[in-house]
Amino acid sequence: MGQGQKATTKRGVSALGAWGIVALVGVGVWAVFFGIPAGIQTLKTPLISEDFGLEDAVVALRLDADDRSYLVLVNDAGETRSVQLDERGFEDSRLVWTENGLSTGGPFDEYVLDADDLRSFPLDIASESSSERARVATGDGFAVLTGSAEGAQLAFVDVEDGKLTERNVGYTSAGLTSCDGEAVLVSGDHGVRTVTGETEDLSGTSPFTGVGSVTCAGDRVYGLGEFVDAEDHETQTLQIWDRTTGEHREVEIRYPRSVLAWMSGTPFVWEGRLYWAAWTALWSVPVGPELGDSVTATETVDLGGFLDDVDVEIISGTGEGVLAAAGGRVYGVATDERFINPRRGASYDRLDRMTIFGADAASGERRIELELRGIDFPKRDIHVHAIAVNPQWAAER
Repeated sequence: MGQGQKATTKRGVSALGAWGIVALVGVGVWAVFFGIPAGIQTLKTPLISEDFGLEDAVVALRLDADDRSYLVLVNDAGETRSVQLDERGFEDSRLVWTENGLSTGGPFDEYVLDADDLRSFPLDIASESSSERARVATGDGFAVLTGSAEGAQLAFVDVEDGKLTERNVGYTSAGLTSCDGEAVLVSGDHGVRTVTGETEDLSGTSPFTGVGSVTCAGDRVYGLGEFVDAEDHETQTLQIWDRTTGEHREVEIRYPRSVLAWMSGTPFVWEGRLYWAAWTALWSVPVGPELGDSVTATETVDLGGFLDDVDVEIISGTGEGVLAAAGGRVYGVATDERFINPRRGASYDRLDRMTIFGADAASGERRIELELRGIDFPKRDIHVHAIAVNPQWAAER
């Protein structure tokens, strides 16, 4: 190559370098005024790995942003740490947080996070079409119910022994809950049934239960069914099983107003009342000796609209995982978003503000617990579908 060619090449490189600097400056100016572009933010957010521990986190979220799925940890200052983690099913992955760690899953793995790192447990019988149905805490770890066209599976994660055991459940829509550290299946023909990783025969479980969401308190298991439209009100069937006596009863729940829901979520028992979320409210009924064959539900917490005088709108819904219950309070996410319709490209919802709110189940009092800062996932088309809180942090609220 001659000297002229070399000089031309150097000038070309210099020109490219100059344009590169201009481009970087442009991105920097954009980031300062408009935030980091979603594509660049996605590249910055790492995939889940073994060194992703809880550290000082107090809240965990599973969410979608800009068509990707993330696991997000939030500390008490509202600072976030995020990793990319694909869903199991369509926005079905749940979170459970106990003294054994934070439990969640991906398409083909179970994960348990502790203070310093993460442990993964590969699933042998999961399929690409599997979706998560329930995730509960057990005495030695966690139990997870998943299902697909090939049937349902139960996975038991033993945290202390570091092992995972899987069992086929067959074609069933049985519910799963936890009673005093024991995993309990709820089905039509068996009623309530304690199951472990050593339970060999899980066949014969009824394919239909009439139960959409289920919880346990002491010796009683509570299952809520679908909503039914009546002439002047909506009703829902509450099924109650007594694990000690085997007794089973049904109670009709009547709603004082239209609920516009077909299923409820996040049921829990606190101080003698059963609470659950349906549409834009938290409802409750007493579950003591005074409970008859029919009862009218009481609306205890408004989960719709804006939060007090703060311009953030509460994200609520009827699906499991949208709220986290702990110590007589429920926790969820409230956001301030703006619809953006650019001249070029697709329109989207831009996240301007994101908070964690808490509500007292008994009094209905609501407040912002955390303001998220330094968000490290794309602020575009946010959809939160699971939340869990550090139980120690919740006990101090």
